[in-house]
Amino acid sequence: MKIINTCDKIKSVFANGFDIELWRKYAGEISHELPSKCENDAKSYDFNRDVLPVLENALNNEKIDFVSRNFQSVIDTLNENLSKLFDTEPDINIVLYLGLCNGAGWATTLDGKNTVLLGIEKIIELSWGDETNMRALILHEIGHLWHKLNGNLHIPEYTKRRKGIAQLYCEGVAMVCEHILCGDDEFYHQDKDGWLDWCRENEIEIKKEYLRRLDAKESVQDFFGDWCSYNGHSDIGYFLGCRFVNHLMKTHSLKDIANMKYRVLNKKFTEFANTVIESLSLEDYHKCSNIWNMKAQPLTEKWREEIDAGNRLVFIYKIEDEFIGEGALVLDAGDADYTIPDKRVYVSRMIVKKEYRNRGIGSEILEFLIRKAESMGFSEMTIGVDKNNLNALHLYKKYGFTEVLFDGADENGEYLKLMKRI
Repeated sequence: MKIINTCDKIKSVFANGFDIELWRKYAGEISHELPSKCENDAKSYDFNRDVLPVLENALNNEKIDFVSRNFQSVIDTLNENLSKLFDTEPDINIVLYLGLCNGAGWATTLDGKNTVLLGIEKIIELSWGDETNMRALILHEIGHLWHKLNGNLHIPEYTKRRKGIAQLYCEGVAMVCEHILCGDDEFYHQDKDGWLDWCRENEIEIKKEYLRRLDAKESVQDFFGDWCSYNGHSDIGYFLGCRFVNHLMKTHSLKDIANMKYRVLNKKFTEFANTVIESLSLEDYHKCSNIWNMKAQPLTEKWREEIDAGNRLVFIYKIEDEFIGEGALVLDAGDADYTIPDKRVYVSRMIVKKEYRNRGIGSEILEFLIRKAESMGFSEMTIGVDKNNLNALHLYKKYGFTEVLFDGADENGEYLKLMKRI
Protein backbone atom coordinates (compact mmCIF):
# COMPACT_ATOMS: atom_id res chain seq x y z
CA MET A 1 0.00 0.00 0.00
CA LYS A 2 1.41 3.35 -1.04
CA ILE A 3 0.49 6.58 0.74
CA ILE A 4 0.90 9.94 -1.04
CA ASN A 5 0.31 13.13 0.92
CA THR A 6 0.72 16.19 -1.33
CA CYS A 7 -0.18 18.84 1.25
CA ASP A 8 3.29 20.43 1.35
CA LYS A 9 3.30 20.52 -2.45
CA ILE A 10 -0.13 22.19 -2.49
CA LYS A 11 1.06 24.93 -0.15
CA SER A 12 4.17 25.68 -2.19
CA VAL A 13 2.69 25.42 -5.71
CA PHE A 14 -0.38 27.52 -4.93
CA ALA A 15 1.19 29.98 -2.52
CA ASN A 16 -0.09 32.84 -4.69
CA GLY A 17 -3.50 31.33 -5.38
CA PHE A 18 -4.99 28.81 -7.75
CA ASP A 19 -3.85 28.63 -11.36
CA ILE A 20 -5.16 25.92 -13.70
CA GLU A 21 -1.87 25.50 -15.59
CA LEU A 22 0.05 25.10 -12.35
CA TRP A 23 -2.59 22.63 -11.22
CA ARG A 24 -2.22 20.54 -14.39
CA LYS A 25 1.52 20.31 -13.81
CA TYR A 26 1.04 19.49 -10.10
CA ALA A 27 -1.57 16.80 -10.85
CA GLY A 28 0.52 15.36 -13.68
CA GLU A 29 3.37 14.75 -11.26
CA ILE A 30 1.06 12.52 -9.22
CA SER A 31 -0.04 10.63 -12.33
CA HIS A 32 -0.01 11.55 -16.00
CA GLU A 33 -3.64 10.37 -16.09
CA LEU A 34 -4.86 12.57 -13.23
CA PRO A 35 -5.29 15.99 -14.94
CA SER A 36 -7.53 14.71 -17.74
CA LYS A 37 -9.37 12.38 -15.37
CA CYS A 38 -10.31 15.24 -13.04
CA GLU A 39 -11.11 17.70 -15.81
CA ASN A 40 -13.35 15.23 -17.61
CA ASP A 41 -15.18 14.48 -14.38
CA ALA A 42 -15.69 18.19 -13.65
CA LYS A 43 -16.61 19.32 -17.17
CA SER A 44 -20.32 19.61 -16.31
CA TYR A 45 -19.54 22.21 -13.62
CA ASP A 46 -19.38 25.96 -14.11
CA PHE A 47 -15.72 26.29 -13.10
CA ASN A 48 -15.77 29.92 -11.97
CA ARG A 49 -19.04 29.52 -10.08
CA ASP A 50 -18.87 25.98 -8.70
CA VAL A 51 -15.22 24.99 -8.46
CA LEU A 52 -12.94 28.01 -8.08
CA PRO A 53 -14.51 29.33 -4.85
CA VAL A 54 -14.10 25.92 -3.22
CA LEU A 55 -10.44 25.76 -4.31
CA GLU A 56 -9.71 29.26 -3.07
CA ASN A 57 -11.29 28.48 0.28
CA ALA A 58 -9.11 25.37 0.60
CA LEU A 59 -5.83 27.14 -0.14
CA ASN A 60 -5.30 28.09 3.47
CA ASN A 61 -2.19 26.70 5.17
CA GLU A 62 -3.87 26.29 8.55
CA LYS A 63 -6.74 24.29 7.05
CA ILE A 64 -4.39 22.20 4.92
CA ASP A 65 -2.15 21.39 7.90
CA PHE A 66 -5.18 20.36 9.96
CA VAL A 67 -6.33 17.90 7.31
CA SER A 68 -2.79 16.61 6.76
CA ARG A 69 -2.24 15.86 10.46
CA ASN A 70 -5.47 13.91 10.78
CA PHE A 71 -4.86 12.10 7.51
CA GLN A 72 -1.53 10.90 8.88
CA SER A 73 -3.10 9.84 12.19
CA VAL A 74 -5.60 7.66 10.34
CA ILE A 75 -2.92 6.19 8.07
CA ASP A 76 -0.75 5.29 11.09
CA THR A 77 -3.42 2.86 12.36
CA LEU A 78 -4.90 1.82 9.03
CA ASN A 79 -3.30 -1.63 8.77
CA GLU A 80 -4.87 -2.65 12.10
CA ASN A 81 -8.30 -2.05 10.58
CA LEU A 82 -7.65 -3.55 7.15
CA SER A 83 -7.02 -7.01 8.58
CA LYS A 84 -10.71 -7.18 9.50
CA LEU A 85 -11.64 -7.25 5.81
CA PHE A 86 -8.54 -8.20 3.81
CA ASP A 87 -6.53 -11.39 4.24
CA THR A 88 -3.37 -9.54 3.18
CA GLU A 89 -2.46 -5.89 2.84
CA PRO A 90 -4.20 -4.60 -0.31
CA ASP A 91 -2.06 -3.31 -3.16
CA ILE A 92 -3.59 0.17 -3.41
CA ASN A 93 -2.59 3.82 -3.46
CA ILE A 94 -4.13 6.41 -1.14
CA VAL A 95 -3.57 9.97 -2.36
CA LEU A 96 -4.43 13.19 -0.53
CA TYR A 97 -4.48 15.82 -3.27
CA LEU A 98 -6.08 19.01 -4.57
CA GLY A 99 -8.72 18.08 -7.13
CA LEU A 100 -11.32 20.02 -9.06
CA CYS A 101 -14.27 19.24 -6.78
CA ASN A 102 -14.27 15.63 -7.97
CA GLY A 103 -15.41 14.44 -4.56
CA ALA A 104 -14.01 14.13 -1.06
CA GLY A 105 -13.40 10.47 -1.81
CA TRP A 106 -13.01 8.72 -5.15
CA ALA A 107 -12.22 5.01 -5.53
CA THR A 108 -10.71 4.69 -9.00
CA THR A 109 -7.74 3.46 -11.03
CA LEU A 110 -4.59 5.44 -11.82
CA ASP A 111 -1.80 4.03 -13.96
CA GLY A 112 -3.40 0.60 -13.71
CA LYS A 113 -3.44 0.59 -9.91
CA ASN A 114 -6.43 0.73 -7.57
CA THR A 115 -6.39 4.14 -5.95
CA VAL A 116 -8.29 6.15 -3.35
CA LEU A 117 -8.22 9.84 -4.21
CA LEU A 118 -9.00 12.20 -1.34
CA GLY A 119 -9.86 15.70 -2.52
CA ILE A 120 -8.70 18.13 0.13
CA GLU A 121 -10.81 20.97 -1.29
CA LYS A 122 -14.03 18.98 -0.75
CA ILE A 123 -12.86 17.66 2.61
CA ILE A 124 -12.35 21.24 3.79
CA GLU A 125 -15.63 22.42 2.26
CA LEU A 126 -17.59 19.66 4.02
CA SER A 127 -15.69 20.02 7.33
CA TRP A 128 -14.58 16.39 7.14
CA GLY A 129 -10.95 17.08 8.03
CA ASP A 130 -11.14 15.88 11.64
CA GLU A 131 -9.82 12.41 12.44
CA THR A 132 -13.23 10.76 12.86
CA ASN A 133 -14.59 11.91 9.51
CA MET A 134 -11.28 11.33 7.77
CA ARG A 135 -11.20 7.73 8.96
CA ALA A 136 -14.79 7.16 7.83
CA LEU A 137 -14.04 8.64 4.41
CA ILE A 138 -10.92 6.54 3.85
CA LEU A 139 -12.54 3.32 5.07
CA HIS A 140 -15.59 3.90 2.89
CA GLU A 141 -13.51 4.34 -0.25
CA ILE A 142 -11.43 1.30 0.66
CA GLY A 143 -14.76 -0.52 0.92
CA HIS A 144 -15.43 0.33 -2.72
CA LEU A 145 -12.03 -1.08 -3.68
CA TRP A 146 -12.70 -4.25 -1.65
CA HIS A 147 -15.92 -4.64 -3.66
CA LYS A 148 -14.01 -4.19 -6.89
CA LEU A 149 -11.39 -6.76 -5.88
CA ASN A 150 -13.93 -9.28 -4.65
CA GLY A 151 -16.93 -8.93 -6.90
CA ASN A 152 -19.17 -6.91 -9.13
CA LEU A 153 -18.53 -3.22 -8.41
CA HIS A 154 -19.67 -1.90 -11.77
CA ILE A 155 -23.17 -2.68 -13.05
CA PRO A 156 -24.01 -1.25 -16.50
CA GLU A 157 -26.23 1.80 -15.91
CA TYR A 158 -28.06 2.24 -19.19
CA THR A 159 -31.48 2.81 -17.56
CA LYS A 160 -32.48 4.95 -14.58
CA ARG A 161 -33.62 1.86 -12.71
CA ARG A 162 -30.33 0.06 -13.21
CA LYS A 163 -28.44 3.18 -12.17
CA GLY A 164 -30.57 3.54 -9.03
CA ILE A 165 -30.11 -0.11 -8.04
CA ALA A 166 -26.37 0.00 -8.81
CA GLN A 167 -25.75 3.15 -6.75
CA LEU A 168 -27.71 1.88 -3.77
CA TYR A 169 -25.96 -1.49 -3.93
CA CYS A 170 -22.42 -0.14 -4.31
CA GLU A 171 -22.77 2.47 -1.57
CA GLY A 172 -24.43 -0.12 0.66
CA VAL A 173 -21.56 -2.59 0.28
CA ALA A 174 -19.05 0.21 0.94
CA MET A 175 -20.97 1.27 4.07
CA VAL A 176 -21.00 -2.29 5.42
CA CYS A 177 -17.26 -2.56 4.71
CA GLU A 178 -16.73 0.76 6.51
CA HIS A 179 -18.64 -0.55 9.52
CA ILE A 180 -16.59 -3.77 9.57
CA LEU A 181 -13.32 -1.85 9.34
CA CYS A 182 -14.19 0.69 12.04
CA GLY A 183 -15.84 -1.93 14.27
CA ASP A 184 -19.08 0.02 14.72
CA ASP A 185 -22.16 -0.88 12.69
CA GLU A 186 -24.00 2.18 14.02
CA PHE A 187 -21.47 4.73 12.77
CA TYR A 188 -22.39 7.17 10.03
CA HIS A 189 -20.31 10.32 9.73
CA GLN A 190 -23.49 12.01 8.44
CA ASP A 191 -25.11 11.52 11.85
CA LYS A 192 -25.48 15.10 13.00
CA ASP A 193 -28.60 16.81 14.37
CA GLY A 194 -30.52 13.54 14.68
CA TRP A 195 -29.80 12.31 11.12
CA LEU A 196 -29.65 8.60 12.03
CA ASP A 197 -32.70 8.74 14.27
CA TRP A 198 -34.65 10.39 11.45
CA CYS A 199 -33.53 7.71 9.00
CA ARG A 200 -34.61 4.93 11.32
CA GLU A 201 -37.96 6.52 12.09
CA ASN A 202 -38.66 7.02 8.39
CA GLU A 203 -37.10 3.85 6.95
CA ILE A 204 -40.39 2.51 5.58
CA GLU A 205 -41.16 5.79 3.83
CA ILE A 206 -37.59 6.08 2.49
CA LYS A 207 -37.45 2.64 0.90
CA LYS A 208 -40.97 2.88 -0.53
CA GLU A 209 -40.17 6.27 -2.09
CA TYR A 210 -36.95 4.91 -3.55
CA LEU A 211 -38.85 1.98 -5.08
CA ARG A 212 -41.58 4.32 -6.36
CA ARG A 213 -38.97 6.38 -8.19
CA LEU A 214 -37.38 3.28 -9.68
CA ASP A 215 -40.79 2.09 -10.90
CA ALA A 216 -41.59 5.54 -12.32
CA LYS A 217 -38.17 5.81 -13.98
CA GLU A 218 -37.40 8.94 -11.96
CA SER A 219 -34.02 10.11 -10.68
CA VAL A 220 -32.89 9.04 -7.20
CA GLN A 221 -30.11 11.61 -7.03
CA ASP A 222 -31.83 13.30 -4.05
CA PHE A 223 -30.69 10.34 -1.94
CA PHE A 224 -26.98 10.77 -2.65
CA GLY A 225 -24.50 13.62 -2.33
CA ASP A 226 -24.03 16.49 0.08
CA TRP A 227 -25.46 18.89 -2.51
CA CYS A 228 -28.79 17.02 -2.63
CA SER A 229 -31.42 16.16 -0.05
CA TYR A 230 -34.57 14.14 0.49
CA ASN A 231 -37.06 15.74 2.87
CA GLY A 232 -34.30 18.04 4.10
CA HIS A 233 -31.76 15.29 4.78
CA SER A 234 -28.67 14.57 2.67
CA ASP A 235 -27.04 11.20 1.94
CA ILE A 236 -30.10 9.12 2.87
CA GLY A 237 -29.10 6.61 0.19
CA TYR A 238 -26.07 5.57 2.25
CA PHE A 239 -28.34 4.58 5.13
CA LEU A 240 -30.80 2.82 2.83
CA GLY A 241 -28.05 1.01 0.92
CA CYS A 242 -26.50 -0.20 4.17
CA ARG A 243 -29.87 -1.44 5.42
CA PHE A 244 -30.43 -3.25 2.12
CA VAL A 245 -27.05 -5.00 2.24
CA ASN A 246 -27.54 -5.86 5.92
CA HIS A 247 -30.87 -7.39 4.91
CA LEU A 248 -29.11 -9.49 2.27
CA MET A 249 -26.47 -10.57 4.79
CA LYS A 250 -29.12 -12.43 6.79
CA THR A 251 -28.98 -15.15 4.13
CA HIS A 252 -25.81 -14.45 2.09
CA SER A 253 -22.14 -13.82 2.82
CA LEU A 254 -20.73 -10.40 1.99
CA LYS A 255 -18.61 -11.93 -0.79
CA ASP A 256 -21.69 -13.55 -2.29
CA ILE A 257 -23.45 -10.18 -2.18
CA ALA A 258 -20.43 -8.51 -3.79
CA ASN A 259 -20.91 -10.79 -6.80
CA MET A 260 -24.67 -10.42 -7.23
CA LYS A 261 -25.97 -9.51 -10.67
CA TYR A 262 -28.47 -6.77 -11.44
CA ARG A 263 -31.41 -9.13 -12.00
CA VAL A 264 -31.00 -10.64 -8.53
CA LEU A 265 -30.42 -7.28 -6.86
CA ASN A 266 -33.46 -5.75 -8.52
CA LYS A 267 -35.69 -8.58 -7.29
CA LYS A 268 -34.16 -8.52 -3.80
CA PHE A 269 -34.55 -4.77 -3.43
CA THR A 270 -38.19 -4.89 -4.57
CA GLU A 271 -38.86 -7.51 -1.90
CA PHE A 272 -36.94 -5.49 0.70
CA ALA A 273 -38.80 -2.28 -0.13
CA ASN A 274 -42.15 -4.06 0.17
CA THR A 275 -41.23 -5.42 3.60
CA VAL A 276 -42.38 -3.47 6.67
CA ILE A 277 -42.58 -4.01 10.41
CA GLU A 278 -45.60 -2.20 11.79
CA SER A 279 -47.52 -1.97 15.05
CA LEU A 280 -50.52 -4.30 15.22
CA SER A 281 -53.97 -2.81 15.81
CA LEU A 282 -56.51 -4.81 17.76
CA GLU A 283 -58.79 -4.79 14.71
CA ASP A 284 -56.14 -6.72 12.75
CA TYR A 285 -55.35 -9.24 15.49
CA HIS A 286 -57.28 -11.98 13.68
CA LYS A 287 -54.82 -11.70 10.75
CA CYS A 288 -52.13 -13.26 12.95
CA SER A 289 -53.79 -16.56 12.03
CA ASN A 290 -51.72 -16.32 8.85
CA ILE A 291 -48.65 -16.81 11.04
CA TRP A 292 -49.83 -19.16 13.79
CA ASN A 293 -52.89 -21.24 14.68
CA MET A 294 -54.95 -18.88 16.81
CA LYS A 295 -57.71 -21.44 17.43
CA ALA A 296 -55.31 -24.02 18.84
CA GLN A 297 -53.37 -21.57 21.04
CA PRO A 298 -54.92 -21.38 24.54
CA LEU A 299 -53.43 -17.92 25.21
CA THR A 300 -54.97 -16.25 22.16
CA GLU A 301 -57.69 -14.47 24.14
CA LYS A 302 -55.32 -13.50 26.98
CA TRP A 303 -52.98 -11.86 24.47
CA ARG A 304 -55.91 -10.05 22.87
CA GLU A 305 -56.83 -8.59 26.26
CA GLU A 306 -53.23 -7.51 26.86
CA ILE A 307 -53.15 -5.76 23.47
CA ASP A 308 -56.40 -4.00 24.29
CA ALA A 309 -55.03 -2.88 27.67
CA GLY A 310 -51.86 -1.51 26.08
CA ASN A 311 -49.65 -3.93 28.00
CA ARG A 312 -48.64 -6.01 24.96
CA LEU A 313 -47.20 -4.09 22.01
CA VAL A 314 -47.22 -6.37 18.98
CA PHE A 315 -45.26 -5.68 15.79
CA ILE A 316 -45.95 -7.47 12.53
CA TYR A 317 -43.47 -8.28 9.77
CA LYS A 318 -45.34 -7.92 6.48
CA ILE A 319 -44.43 -8.55 2.86
CA GLU A 320 -46.82 -6.76 0.52
CA ASP A 321 -49.39 -6.62 3.38
CA GLU A 322 -49.21 -10.37 4.13
CA PHE A 323 -48.60 -11.19 7.81
CA ILE A 324 -45.33 -13.17 7.88
CA GLY A 325 -43.91 -12.81 11.40
CA GLU A 326 -44.45 -11.12 14.72
CA GLY A 327 -42.76 -10.08 17.92
CA ALA A 328 -44.05 -8.29 21.01
CA LEU A 329 -42.85 -6.14 23.87
CA VAL A 330 -44.67 -6.74 27.17
CA LEU A 331 -44.51 -3.94 29.72
CA ASP A 332 -45.70 -5.97 32.73
CA ALA A 333 -45.27 -9.72 32.51
CA GLY A 334 -46.24 -10.31 36.14
CA ASP A 335 -42.74 -11.63 36.79
CA ALA A 336 -40.06 -9.46 38.42
CA ASP A 337 -37.36 -11.26 36.43
CA TYR A 338 -38.97 -10.30 33.14
CA THR A 339 -40.20 -6.73 33.69
CA ILE A 340 -39.37 -3.73 35.85
CA PRO A 341 -41.42 -0.55 35.23
CA ASP A 342 -39.60 1.97 33.03
CA LYS A 343 -36.42 -0.12 33.11
CA ARG A 344 -36.89 -3.68 31.87
CA VAL A 345 -39.21 -4.93 29.09
CA TYR A 346 -40.04 -8.48 28.05
CA VAL A 347 -39.74 -9.79 24.49
CA SER A 348 -42.63 -12.14 23.81
CA ARG A 349 -44.06 -14.23 21.00
CA MET A 350 -41.22 -14.18 18.49
CA ILE A 351 -42.58 -16.26 15.61
CA VAL A 352 -42.23 -16.48 11.82
CA LYS A 353 -44.57 -18.26 9.41
CA LYS A 354 -43.16 -21.74 8.79
CA GLU A 355 -42.45 -21.42 5.07
CA TYR A 356 -40.59 -18.13 5.62
CA ARG A 357 -38.18 -19.40 8.26
CA ASN A 358 -34.39 -19.47 7.82
CA ARG A 359 -34.47 -16.24 5.79
CA GLY A 360 -33.24 -13.91 8.53
CA ILE A 361 -36.72 -12.57 9.30
CA GLY A 362 -36.44 -13.44 12.99
CA SER A 363 -33.24 -11.41 13.17
CA GLU A 364 -34.93 -8.42 11.56
CA ILE A 365 -37.85 -8.58 14.00
CA LEU A 366 -35.51 -8.84 16.97
CA GLU A 367 -33.36 -5.94 15.74
CA PHE A 368 -36.54 -3.87 15.38
CA LEU A 369 -37.69 -4.75 18.92
CA ILE A 370 -34.31 -3.80 20.36
CA ARG A 371 -34.38 -0.40 18.64
CA LYS A 372 -38.00 0.09 19.70
CA ALA A 373 -37.30 -0.73 23.34
CA GLU A 374 -34.33 1.63 23.35
CA SER A 375 -36.42 4.44 21.82
CA MET A 376 -39.03 3.88 24.56
CA GLY A 377 -36.39 4.49 27.22
CA PHE A 378 -35.83 0.94 28.47
CA SER A 379 -32.29 -0.06 29.46
CA GLU A 380 -32.85 -3.82 29.77
CA MET A 381 -34.68 -6.47 27.75
CA THR A 382 -35.54 -10.04 28.72
CA ILE A 383 -36.67 -13.14 26.89
CA GLY A 384 -37.56 -16.71 27.78
CA VAL A 385 -36.34 -19.66 25.72
CA ASP A 386 -36.51 -23.44 25.97
CA LYS A 387 -33.06 -24.91 26.54
CA ASN A 388 -33.51 -27.37 23.69
CA ASN A 389 -34.38 -24.61 21.18
CA LEU A 390 -30.81 -24.24 19.96
CA ASN A 391 -31.64 -22.02 16.96
CA ALA A 392 -33.45 -19.50 19.15
CA LEU A 393 -30.69 -19.61 21.77
CA HIS A 394 -28.09 -18.87 19.09
CA LEU A 395 -30.14 -15.94 17.77
CA TYR A 396 -30.77 -14.38 21.16
CA LYS A 397 -27.14 -14.70 22.28
CA LYS A 398 -26.00 -13.20 18.96
CA TYR A 399 -28.03 -10.10 19.78
CA GLY A 400 -26.72 -9.76 23.32
CA PHE A 401 -29.16 -11.76 25.45
CA THR A 402 -26.32 -13.38 27.37
CA GLU A 403 -27.07 -12.70 31.05
CA VAL A 404 -28.89 -15.67 32.63
CA LEU A 405 -31.49 -14.59 35.18
CA PHE A 406 -32.98 -18.04 35.69
CA ASP A 407 -32.05 -21.59 34.69
CA GLY A 408 -34.75 -24.04 35.62
CA ALA A 409 -37.92 -25.80 34.57
CA ASP A 410 -41.69 -25.63 34.62
CA GLU A 411 -44.45 -27.96 33.46
CA ASN A 412 -43.32 -27.43 29.84
CA GLY A 413 -39.69 -28.35 30.41
CA GLU A 414 -36.32 -26.72 31.02
CA TYR A 415 -35.90 -23.09 30.00
CA LEU A 416 -33.79 -19.98 30.51
CA LYS A 417 -34.64 -16.39 31.31
CA LEU A 418 -32.11 -14.25 29.45
CA MET A 419 -31.40 -10.52 29.69
CA LYS A 420 -29.75 -7.95 27.43
CA ARG A 421 -28.59 -4.50 28.51
CA ILE A 422 -29.31 -1.86 25.90
